Amino acid sequence: MREKHTPLLNKSKKNLSVLLPLSATLLIRLWFVLEMRHHPFSSLTPQVVDSWFYHRWALEIIKGNLWGTEVFFLRPLYPYLLAAIYRLFGPQVIPVQIFQTLLAVISCFMLMKTTERLFNLKTAVIAGLGFALCGVLIFYTGTLLYVEITVFFTLLTILLLLKMNRWWHALLAGISFGLLVICRPELLALLPLLIWGIVKFHKVHVNSAISFAVASILVIGLVPLRNYLVARDPVVFTAHSGINFYFGNNPEADGTWQPVKDMNLGFGFSHQRLKQIAKTVNGQEVSWSQASSWWFKQGLRFITSSPGKFLKLLWRKLLLFFCNYEVPNNYYFETVLPFSRVLKFARLNWSIIIALGIPGIILAGRQWRQRWLLYVFIGGYFISALVFYVLSRLRAPTIPLFLPFTSYAFLKLYHFYRDRRVPVGIRWLAISLAVYLVSNLIPVNRHHYSAQAWTQLGNIYLEQKRAMPALQALNKALQYDPNNYSARYSLIELYAGMRRIADAEHEFEQLQRSSPEAREILHLAAARIAVARRDFISALRHYQSAIQINPLNPEAFYLTGLVYVSIGDLVNAQKYLTLSLQLDPDHEAARSALYYIKHEIR
Repeated sequence: MREKHTPLLNKSKKNLSVLLPLSATLLIRLWFVLEMRHHPFSSLTPQVVDSWFYHRWALEIIKGNLWGTEVFFLRPLYPYLLAAIYRLFGPQVIPVQIFQTLLAVISCFMLMKTTERLFNLKTAVIAGLGFALCGVLIFYTGTLLYVEITVFFTLLTILLLLKMNRWWHALLAGISFGLLVICRPELLALLPLLIWGIVKFHKVHVNSAISFAVASILVIGLVPLRNYLVARDPVVFTAHSGINFYFGNNPEADGTWQPVKDMNLGFGFSHQRLKQIAKTVNGQEVSWSQASSWWFKQGLRFITSSPGKFLKLLWRKLLLFFCNYEVPNNYYFETVLPFSRVLKFARLNWSIIIALGIPGIILAGRQWRQRWLLYVFIGGYFISALVFYVLSRLRAPTIPLFLPFTSYAFLKLYHFYRDRRVPVGIRWLAISLAVYLVSNLIPVNRHHYSAQAWTQLGNIYLEQKRAMPALQALNKALQYDPNNYSARYSLIELYAGMRRIADAEHEFEQLQRSSPEAREILHLAAARIAVARRDFISALRHYQSAIQINPLNPEAFYLTGLVYVSIGDLVNAQKYLTLSLQLDPDHEAARSALYYIKHEIR
């Protein structure tokens, strides 16, 4: 009697073991999203540059501007997804976060199915729990970036390629890989390797391999086709590809995304200003294809002319890729962690994952032909980091790819102990500890990023008119980097707005001492103090000087327009506000002020 129920009992145990990681993924991420709903992390703000760009783009799409009017500047799949969610639920963050939470649950399921197929059920369940408890993956589920869909399409492509025994599996795998390449164009380089691998190792029919390749190319080809039809410019993917390559490969590069000094992005970074600078070559505006090609050539010139520097840079990128520090961009883990119980609880991090994952790759090496897809995609993301730069959000999709090996190594260590092969287990444990220590000891200029993080948080609080949290955040930024002129300027702006003029003047003196070369910011800061004193003539003089130094800053034109409003000169106010909008069509404050002025003039 007991034997008759054994298969059913085993099936129930299997279902429960699979359900546990999926439930944990869902509940933990929902908890995180809900606890963050009143935090600046979940706000739509220009301070989070890429997310703001995607948000504005999605709004344009739902207004009817489906195809746009110029070459895609950033990767296009995510804003169309945002637009679909906005159409259903309105332009709010939380529906996007909940959708991405559901996407994460599906990704966890696909990870477990893949791991079970390549290893076994126990390894799959532990990998799924790792996915559920990884703080970085939880963090990115809440961001308005393409990280979650990149993870999803990576895992979907691998799973479909593993199951490719019918023609429609090949077709779906090709569509999935094509969408993944639209998210991460550099992964297109994997296509020949994938075609070769599925024929060589999976023994699929050549027709299936052709179906996969054709479906991939047709999906990927939609982007250059659209670029040419809309802008008559043969840009293969996005307009910023060339300049991004240069940011990662130039004499000043540090292995992360950092604009070079001689490009003079100035104060108040935005994509609008980056586009203006990126499209200007030798003082002339050129087409996007010409500009992107020129920036690629500049990067290649650095590589060929300074091979020694390039090799050092390559080594630095390699170290950063395996470093436990999450190099931030747009969103900052550091300013969310103190406010999140979830992230304090979900402590599985990169160094723990690779400390077991790298030994796991070695231990599983004998069956590499079965697991070759994991190696290929890990390698693809790794080479992408070496070619361009290392950022946390670009590295995050490799975490689910390491987790099967992490889980496998964890179980192997347990088996070594259980089977009394203690010396072998100790050797592998020592290797894991060595990887963990090296990952945590790789040097990173953390103070630089911490100052950026708390400055951004302070600026968001400023936008929300929350003076005291802004004051605390900006002072914390200056503790990390007293020479951070962005934080110092924001503090001056805050004190001036609070009419604490003596404090504003004290910070201005600090700014003069620490950053005498930052002439634009010094004039902007002096103007804000003058406005607080109601000395509008001095304010105008300083704003005009700031505009002469940097005529591409829409904020300076906007603030000048406001001063003219204050003195009743609506004609000049209209002029400067119009110029601000010409430089940044998405400057909502300038648009609102201009609407008010036009109404008054009538």
